[in-house]
Amino acid sequence: MSWTPPIHILLSPITADDQSQIDQLQLKPLFYAAQKEALARAGDDEDDQFFELARLATGLSVKELDQLKRPDYVSIAQYVHEMSSRPASHFLDDPQADPDQVQLLQPISVAGRSVTSLTLEMPVLRATKAMKKLKTAKERAEFITAHCTGLMIPDLDLLSVPDWTQLQVRIDDFLNKPADFFRSATSK
Repeated sequence: MSWTPPIHILLSPITADDQSQIDQLQLKPLFYAAQKEALARAGDDEDDQFFELARLATGLSVKELDQLKRPDYVSIAQYVHEMSSRPASHFLDDPQADPDQVQLLQPISVAGRSVTSLTLEMPVLRATKAMKKLKTAKERAEFITAHCTGLMIPDLDLLSVPDWTQLQVRIDDFLNKPADFFRSATSK
């Protein structure tokens, strides 16, 4: 079962572009591709970045979002921060016993089938050598994530940001921890 984002009850209702009244917002998950695009649009200014991500998380237009009272915006910004920085396990009720079996916060559709979890494989040395030849950190992260998950690089865009974050934590272990780390009980 996939996770459902919370509903935010507005402290002060706003007027929608169609002149109806909005008194609550069903927040939306942030997805990897959409987040990349929003951050590229926003540039380097942190306030602009949060505004663009708040648009994604709420589905509101710029005009609608500009009407929010500051406390409502702060609540949405907190949600955006959690979605952008926390792994999927933070949002799920069941703790994941095996860190190499990743339960997705939001299912993805790959090759016509719904994928609700991924099994991670440790990267082979050949793959890490190929990864290091790529120019940007983003290209390297996407290459090694595709290698460890068995997904194609375009499929990664379908992942929610918390799912992406969850994968990066474990892949970082694969890339930087010695063999004894994986033999110990603390790595599971």
